[in-house]
Amino acid sequence: MPTPLERVIFHRAHSDKEYLRVVAADPTLDAITLDFAERSDGVGGMEQVGEVEVVRHYTRLSLLNWDIDRGLYPLGSCTMKHNPRLHERVAADPAYSQAHPSWPAAYLAQHCGIMNELAADLATLSGFDKVCLQPAAGAHGELTAVFMIRAWHLSRGDATRDVFLIPDSAHGTNPASAAMSGFRCVQVKSGPEGTLRVEDIRELLNERLAAIMITNPNTLGIYETQFSDIADAVHKAGGLVYMDGANFNAAMGVFQPGRIGADVMHFNLHKTFTTPHGGGGPGSGPIGFNATLAPFAPDSGKAESIGRVKSWFGQWGMYIRAWVYIRTLGSIGLHEVSEEAVLNANYIRRRLEGVLSMPVKSATLHESVFNDRDLPNKITTLDVAKRLIDYGFHPPTVYFPIHVHGALMIEPTETESLDELDRFCDAMRAVVAEAATDPERLKSAPHTTCVSRVDEVLAARSLDLRWVATERG
Repeated sequence: MPTPLERVIFHRAHSDKEYLRVVAADPTLDAITLDFAERSDGVGGMEQVGEVEVVRHYTRLSLLNWDIDRGLYPLGSCTMKHNPRLHERVAADPAYSQAHPSWPAAYLAQHCGIMNELAADLATLSGFDKVCLQPAAGAHGELTAVFMIRAWHLSRGDATRDVFLIPDSAHGTNPASAAMSGFRCVQVKSGPEGTLRVEDIRELLNERLAAIMITNPNTLGIYETQFSDIADAVHKAGGLVYMDGANFNAAMGVFQPGRIGADVMHFNLHKTFTTPHGGGGPGSGPIGFNATLAPFAPDSGKAESIGRVKSWFGQWGMYIRAWVYIRTLGSIGLHEVSEEAVLNANYIRRRLEGVLSMPVKSATLHESVFNDRDLPNKITTLDVAKRLIDYGFHPPTVYFPIHVHGALMIEPTETESLDELDRFCDAMRAVVAEAATDPERLKSAPHTTCVSRVDEVLAARSLDLRWVATERG
């Protein structure tokens, strides 16, 4: 193996004497380095490097990250599924990818038509009267919905309604959205079956109630069977019902939240409707709502509107991908998506029940939650997750929902094949077997990555994102 060589990239940001020092060497990559140097003429710039070296360097870096195109991404509640290439081809068409909101209206008629059709499609799927596409992500949609709920109460003179009921199974963004909007959050505990009980809700209803936020199906993957009864009770108490739509992948074509008592809900286009996640995104979080809240929507044009929450078109690239997805599948296909997502999740559940502890055994839909309660030798959920990396899988969601100790939440989605599901289950079973026979193997995992286990708590508490350049001597 060649000796790693430190190379220098000349960087003219402020003066000719500033440099960025880069060590492009890694033992796992055969110490391949890039050789950058200052231009011989002394003028700010960067010496040209061979294309082959550059491509290989960045390709190797890209392979250090996991992605859905390489294998299963079983993050429960995140719905990481395949992004069909047809969507990408359409979105890349210059007529769409290079569109600008400042173009003359005649040039944008088709673009506006697509957005209107997408909003109508989402309204039909969810049973709401209206849909606003503006919010830029799921949490942004949540926040927008909370603003609308606050505006509705204020319009009625109910300024004292300052309480949001938040189930213990809620996504972390639920209480954050409510608190950021000036509301006080009151937790509601789930019953022994993993669902909310209307009798528990009634005890918390009073003149201070603004709304309740419910994820349905919830974060245990269980359908909230008393949703309509809870909604009726909240409405009678003068409150509104926000439904978190993060798990809508289990509901498309099966039930309509707007018809069972929800007043407003966000959609995750980057989950349910196969638009890319995160750095490959951005996300998109349209909201659906009933006629009562319609005047307060960002795009209502009414005096009561809370105002725009996103400039220009919003996440246009995500709209067109979701629009193509809906038209590719149609109503029957979307229904089948939910059915197959539930089927895949329950297949994994059956294969892992008895291998991992399952704290709540109620019937589940698109995902299931296990925990580390019965693992031997003090093996934890984190140990299992890290060891799973060595078997070629991204770990499932861990330690969430927070009301399940040592939770390990698995959502395969509908896009995974039976072979991939079996490969994942076989790996999980092998890891659990190792917990009994070779626990140290788990406690020191992962062993196949360029960086092994780090102290994540220390990293989070002592986060240092500042990199200091060293001048070349």
